Amino acid sequence: MELLKTDLIRQALQQPVVVGALQKTVPRMDRFLLSASRGWLNTGMLSVALVETTGAKSGLKREIPTLCMPVGNAIVLVGSNWGKASAPGWVHNLRAHKLAQVTFRGYKGPMAAKELSGRRRQDMWERLVEYNPQYGRYQEEAGRQLPVMLLERVY
Repeated sequence: MELLKTDLIRQALQQPVVVGALQKTVPRMDRFLLSASRGWLNTGMLSVALVETTGAKSGLKREIPTLCMPVGNAIVLVGSNWGKASAPGWVHNLRAHKLAQVTFRGYKGPMAAKELSGRRRQDMWERLVEYNPQYGRYQEEAGRQLPVMLLERVY
């Protein structure tokens, strides 16, 4: 995660052309790498989970790779949508259907989602920004409170 803290990366991630290129290429490559490696490999060698949700309106399965922060056997997701004004679709899907199939670091199975709020969200947010400073920049750009979801394994 030290690479994300360098001035070169900070400057690059402020350029719309760089962000646009990343938005188009990284998810596709991550989806392939995560599937092939059972959640161990991705383009940035960051903590990325492959999350399959059920569409809130359509009921169709939706699979997305997204940054996460591991917390024991759980993971924490941030609905940053690359700093856009609207939340990503997976947030709406998890609000409607709490159960997701997750592939992360050798685990592939069901996880239950819970949106954090209040003091618990605030404490987790501080940990998230320390873990990945980009979340702080996304928060500033989005102009909304970014949703924080805790996903725990279902046994």
